[in-house]
Amino acid sequence: MEKLMLLVLCLLLVFVDATKTEEISSQISIEKVTKLRFYVQDLVGGDNPTVWKVAQISNLTDTLPSAFGLLSVLDNLVTSGPEIDSEQVGRIQGVIGLSDFHEKALVMLLNLVFTEGKYKGSTLNILGRNPLDDAIREVPIVGGTGVFRMARGYAITSTYDVDEAHTHGIIQYDVVVFHYAHDDIGFFDA
Repeated sequence: MEKLMLLVLCLLLVFVDATKTEEISSQISIEKVTKLRFYVQDLVGGDNPTVWKVAQISNLTDTLPSAFGLLSVLDNLVTSGPEIDSEQVGRIQGVIGLSDFHEKALVMLLNLVFTEGKYKGSTLNILGRNPLDDAIREVPIVGGTGVFRMARGYAITSTYDVDEAHTHGIIQYDVVVFHYAHDDIGFFDA
């Protein structure tokens, strides 16, 4: 009889634990898909540049057409439209380096920091290769915070426009990001 009661008690504990696990699992399993379009204002020259060279391989970078070894940091304005004075969405900040001997291809470690609108305070993290000579480029979204907690997805980028002096480029980003509903993730009682 004791063994039967012990077995019933163990089964009851397993059932209660499984029920609690299912409740928690259902609370965090609401996945959303968000699609965004924005424009990055890339100022590499002029009076107020937002991209700064910080390192290069002195005897190699200047001799290769790919500019291999050039490393830059950036803090670019992100806008809702292609005009630099259109509504500000945020900033894209991070490190980029030219990392291919043969073609101009960036390795990018970027954070898109939303500073305005319904995503204010949230971020998206971009990490990957960006071959600059391709008209259409795809870069991965590997994480995020706030509304975009546990994000994954991709951004299709293309050069929207570049001025004649090549000091101001406008890059269009079309983003598809999968993430969990912000309101559904919180702290749970043990």
